[in-house]
Amino acid sequence: MRLKRAVAIVLTTGMVVACAGCRPKAVSIPVNGPPSIVVQTKHEEGETLRYSIRAGYPQFRSTLPAGALEKVNKAISAIVLPDIAGLKQNAADDAAWAAKNPSEAGQLPVDQSSFLNTEYEIPYLTNDLVSVRIRFETYSAGAAHGMSFTRVLNARLSDGEILDTEGLFLDGKQGLQWLSQYCVTDLKRQYGADYEALSSFVEYGTTPVADNFKSVSLEPGGLVISFDPYQVGPYAAGPREVHVPAKDVQPMLAVTLSPDAFSLVLGAGD
Repeated sequence: MRLKRAVAIVLTTGMVVACAGCRPKAVSIPVNGPPSIVVQTKHEEGETLRYSIRAGYPQFRSTLPAGALEKVNKAISAIVLPDIAGLKQNAADDAAWAAKNPSEAGQLPVDQSSFLNTEYEIPYLTNDLVSVRIRFETYSAGAAHGMSFTRVLNARLSDGEILDTEGLFLDGKQGLQWLSQYCVTDLKRQYGADYEALSSFVEYGTTPVADNFKSVSLEPGGLVISFDPYQVGPYAAGPREVHVPAKDVQPMLAVTLSPDAFSLVLGAGD
């Protein structure tokens, strides 16, 4: 699936959204409703170091307690900024190595450069609960192929508490076990006749441990579990998502999903 670029600018409590390639859900927002959204962008071109960065991520503004929103905003920034710094450092290290090893460096393709791109989604937003999903595409010059991965942050806006996947459930361990079983069943359906050959990937990548379910996001209609390449299949199988309807999972959740929550997600590409 190709991700279409999405840029959202949300102004005041009326939630005016300018978006290309997005599927915003039209809802009526009360004055004391969800916070406004300010998009932070990072666009850089390092011609000498051969890298490019095209990143965007949301930050929230509201009349809610500043300390709570500051915690959420810092946590969102911490999803993106370390990867940007890492790409730039790797590019600088590669350039330093090339300067010291011109013969070896001369054998590398000169038309390749490293890049990092991000697209953000806000699949769930109410006056007290937010889910942010950030999709990364990255490539290191000289590598056989690029990589894509997804990171998710769920948080309460009233106090800024970051909710890990276990924290979304009344019983965290039971929740992981349930998600594991649900995902195995759904991935069997997705892979069809290929499942037998890929079952070892699925069994390992859906073991009910926290690390396997770090990217569980909220949507008005339920939960979305994102699996990166290699987690539940080979690279060629690409990333996978499992959608869990709210009616199936709500009795086990410690949060109440609202079907009227604001939701901004990327449209599917060709």
